This record gives sequence, structure tokens and C-alpha cells, in this order.
Amino acid sequence: MTFKKKKIGWINTYNEHDLPFSLRSESNIDIEKLINITHKNGCEENPELCPIFNYESLNPKIKFNHNRIFCKSKIFDIERKLLSKYGLPAYGVHCNVWSKTGKSILIHLAKRSKNLKKFPGMYDNLIAGGQPVDISIKDNLYKEAFEEAGLGSNQMCSMERSKTVHYIHNENKKLNSSVIFIYQLEKTEKMYFKNMDGEVEDFVSIEIDNLYQILEQKKLKPNCIIPIIDFFILKKSDFISKKAMLEITKLMKAYD
Repeated sequence: MTFKKKKIGWINTYNEHDLPFSLRSESNIDIEKLINITHKNGCEENPELCPIFNYESLNPKIKFNHNRIFCKSKIFDIERKLLSKYGLPAYGVHCNVWSKTGKSILIHLAKRSKNLKKFPGMYDNLIAGGQPVDISIKDNLYKEAFEEAGLGSNQMCSMERSKTVHYIHNENKKLNSSVIFIYQLEKTEKMYFKNMDGEVEDFVSIEIDNLYQILEQKKLKPNCIIPIIDFFILKKSDFISKKAMLEITKLMKAYD
């Protein structure tokens, strides 16, 4: 899939019947044609729109001002559900929440609702969500924090911005290119978690030395390990035992 001779995506399907009819016989899809066909076929009512930038899908744009509207310099918008089908990069925010209790370090996770289509019932970073158009990365993080955990902006102000990570993964035989903006937040005694949007059924707090048990059972949503690894890199010398790091490292190799 091209835009001004740059490969920004690909047709991510094994069945030609998944494609719009007029694209089935073409080997090189022009993105402008795809946009027109997508809109003609009708979108969902009030869909979540995501921006696409003029970068290679496997080498996407990752440098952004987190305080400015995210869609600045975009070339077009597309429904989130179509990103995977057309090999277009997805963006999202993830915030790892942790706390120290005595000698124990806790990682606070959200258990996804069993009613969700993707990864139902799995453990997730406490705050996580896709990055749509018309909102900054920071404001989107605040929005997700309130919707998923009931945390207000005054409680999020102590968060620490960390790395931006690009990763490529397979899901249902489809190759996906994704970028996540990672934040870390230390929980205070005044923080109480309450889901506001129905996407989380419970919250759990796990001692970091026992985190490997969730990985062993493959109950953690796969991309959520990335912010946790980031936490390990930042804090492992202070908080994490050598035994726990050994177990986690072994399991992460088999987690792909």
C-alpha cells in the first residue's frame, strides 16, 4: 500500500474476499483509493479514528510532542478496526502503576472484561488505550486514566514519561506494526481504582517477585509486558530480586 510512492502499509489478509471488491485484482493499492472505498462502503457510527503519517509502516513516526494534538502532520484518518487489515501502524498509551509497601513492590494491573472482543479476561496495564485523532498523547492518557481506573488529572500529575517503543507482532495470522508511549506512575495512599467505562472487571495488585506466575500462565495481555520491562530497566537494581528477574527473563523468551 503506497502514498506518494512510500509504502505505508500492506494488505494484511489471507482471503481476497476480505478486501473491497474493486481492490481484489490490484497488487499495488493506492491509499487515496482505499480511503474513498472505505468511506463509500460506510463506517461505523461515531467510529474511533486514528491518524496515519507519511512514514513506512515498519519504520513509523515515533517522535511526537506529547502536549500537542496528535494528528498534526497526518495524511489521513482511518477507523481503528481497519489498521490491522491494511497493515497501518497503531499507536497507544500505556501507564504502568506500582507502589512500595514495606519491603514489597506491587504492580497494579487491570483485569479486562470478559465481554471485550480482544483479550477478554486477561490482565492489562492499569491504564492503556489507543491513540485517536484530535487529542494530545498526554490528554489521552488522562482520559484513559479516568475511564479505566477513575483517576483524575491531579492524581496523574506525578507520572513519569518514559520510552516510546515500536514493536511488530502477529495476531490472528496478521502482522501488526504498533507504537506505544510509556509512562510510569507510583501509586499513593489516596489513589483508589474504579472503572468507569465497563472495560475492566477487577483490579489486582501483585508482588513483583510473583509476576512471573502470570507470565507462566500467559494471562497477561502480550503488549503489556513492554511497559513492565521498562519498569524493570528503571528500577530493577533497587526493587527486584535476582531470582524473580531470572524467572521473568526465562518466561519472556517463551512469551513471543
